[in-house]
Amino acid sequence: MQDEAEITINGVRLTDAESMTVRVAIDTLGNVLADSLATESDGAALAERYMASLNRIQGLLEIRETRKQ
Repeated sequence: MQDEAEITINGVRLTDAESMTVRVAIDTLGNVLADSLATESDGAALAERYMASLNRIQGLLEIRETRKQ
């Protein structure tokens, strides 16, 4: 089993459950933005910039160490 990504916010390390919550929220936002990019809107350029950041963060979240048992 793999641990969640190690995330620290303002010096506080998140628990695995908190890290998982962040990962799921980022995945969900990515899905919402991807859906909105399919439609024409004035916010498309902003959504594309968010997607670039989300893709980088998602890649970093996938780099997890195997949990030692």
